[in-house]
This record gives sequence, structure tokens and C-alpha cells, in this order.
Amino acid sequence: MSRRQFLTRLGASLGVAAWPALAQAQATERPLRVGGGWRMNERDYQVGALVIDWVAGAVRTAFALTLPTLPHAIVPEPGGGFLAVATRPGTWIVRADAEGRLAQRLDAADEGDARSFDGHVIASLDGQWLYTGETDRKTGEGWVSVRDVRHLRKVAEHRTHGIDPHQILVDRRGRLVVANGGIPRTATGAKRDLDRMNPTLVHMDPKTGEKLGEWTLPDARLSPHHIAWSRPLREGDEPLLGIGLQAEHDAPADRRDAPLLALWDGKALTIPSRQVVDGYAGDVAPGPNGGFVLTAQRANRIVLWQPHKADEFLTIGQVQNPCGLWPLADAPGVAIGGGLGLARWHPSEPARMLRWPKGMAAGNHWALLT
Repeated sequence: MSRRQFLTRLGASLGVAAWPALAQAQATERPLRVGGGWRMNERDYQVGALVIDWVAGAVRTAFALTLPTLPHAIVPEPGGGFLAVATRPGTWIVRADAEGRLAQRLDAADEGDARSFDGHVIASLDGQWLYTGETDRKTGEGWVSVRDVRHLRKVAEHRTHGIDPHQILVDRRGRLVVANGGIPRTATGAKRDLDRMNPTLVHMDPKTGEKLGEWTLPDARLSPHHIAWSRPLREGDEPLLGIGLQAEHDAPADRRDAPLLALWDGKALTIPSRQVVDGYAGDVAPGPNGGFVLTAQRANRIVLWQPHKADEFLTIGQVQNPCGLWPLADAPGVAIGGGLGLARWHPSEPARMLRWPKGMAAGNHWALLT
């Protein structure tokens, strides 16, 4: 789909004329600096920062660091730097500063090489600790390590009470929510024995490792991978947790017809909509009206779910191989990383789309840097 077609369709789905207002909106747009990972020229795995210049209609590389494997999650840090973690089954975590220097690197071999990283890291509410999801290479058990933010080294560790932990988030009280994907894997990360899947959502205490609660869906072939908190409609309301689901059924028809989103309100895990969107969520992010935006990766669609229309998904755009989402600052919109470039969606502003730099094959996740 061309950029103009994308904008036209996006505007039509929102009931607004997106294209005519584009130039005026871009004239006042400041360039954004985002962190992410990619492969360059089908050769080098890199992590770095890009500058998104909407006015000039261009994306340029601010800096790039070459690493042995592809990065997965990016976590911004104060001062403009970020943390990056290797794609499963990763063996490294790095810290880059705002100038593009490799400030720190920790490898699995530094800790006995018994674990692999599973792609995500999150900071505690006070910023003193980092939580990384990991897998024991021999047993397959899931672990969360507590790390000192200053030097990345482990100071404590707890079982995630499941296998294949992927994304971890912190709730308003500092406790952890862990998406245990539940997929048995080989030492190289390949899926195996899918009939033995055991996906769970676990609430736990990061200080003691105590399991505060565990939830499962009736269909054990639905794997939770990426999770996000909603933006509550009223101050003081508890946010919902949106859970992007990845269908792992044997039959293609079952995978296609599987649900895309699950919700957790602290008490129950539910499926809000059975509308068919091809059963594989690349990422999930908060959206308008207390809802969520998801990338339906296999369907090449970007969809919006909202509580007041709980049984349906609204298609808000079509992008080739959409995956990573990051919320726009102080706005109910998102930026979307796709196979050919990145797009921006906002419920009341023009849609935008730009290509990646030449030779870049973008990774899964991106994050806005300060």
C-alpha cells in the first residue's frame, strides 16, 4: 500500500480528511528521537537511535552499535540513553548513552551462562532496579532477575511460576505482572511440543517472589506475549491490562480465527471480542477512550479496541508486517513500526508514514527517547 493510500484509508476509518491537513500539521512538528534495533544490509545486527523528521519527510540514523544478535526490547532512560535486550534466546543486555557510546554490556557468560534473556526489561517504580525475564537453558523454567540499575548485575532472582516469560510490567504498587508465554522451547529458542503449552499471567511480589495470583485462558494454545496498561478515563481509576495474544494452534483455520486480545482487570482474565483478525498480535499499546491499539501482524492491519465497543476491532490502518508500537507523548495516539517504514496514528490528527533508511530491516520494538 502506498503512503497516500494509507493516509486516505486511515482518514476514512476515522471520519476525517487526513491528507489535506498533513503539510500544515508537519510544519510545526519537531523531530523525534527513537531507539530500536535492526539488521543492516542483511548483515549487521545493530541497535541505535533514529531521528524522525516529519517536516523533511525523512528518517536518518543518529548512531548505531553493532551487536552479535538482533535486539528486541528498548527501554528509554533519563538523559536520552536506553537499555536494549537481545531477542530470545538472548545472551546480552546493553546500555547506550545519548551520544551513542556503549556504556555497559552484560553477557549470560558473566553469570554462569545458565540462563538466556527473553527479550524484555522493565525498571521499578523508583528507578533503582531492573527486572529481566529469563529462561533456564537446561530446565526451561522461567525466572525474573532483579538487577541494580547502576551496573546491571543481578542482586536477586525469583521463579516466574511458568515457562517462556516474555514481557514484564510493573503495576501502580510496584508489583510485577508477568506474561508467561507457556511455549516449550529448545535451547536455541525454537518452539516444540505445542500440545504441552501452559500459558499463564502471573502477578508477583518482586521482593519475595511470592505469587499473588495466576490466571489462564480456557484455550491453552493462546500465548500471551506483549502487554500494556490502558490510559484510564478518569483520574484514580485502575488501568486495564491489555494482552496481545499469539495463536499457536496446529490447524491454520484455528490460528486465523483465534482472538487477538485478552484483558485483565486485577481479578479476571477475559476475551472481549471474538472478531476475526487473524490471531497474531505483534504488539499492544494504550489507545483512546481507555482502549488499546494492536498490530495484527499476519493480517497487515492496525486495529483499535475500545471498551464502549467491546465486541469489535476498528481497522485504523494497513501496513506491511506491522509490529512494534510506542505511545505518543501526552496523546492517545501511537507510532507503528512496519516492514517498510513507520507510521503515526492519532484519533484527531493527520496520519503520517515514512520509510526506513536504505538497507535497514527493522526489528520488533521501538521507544521514544527523551
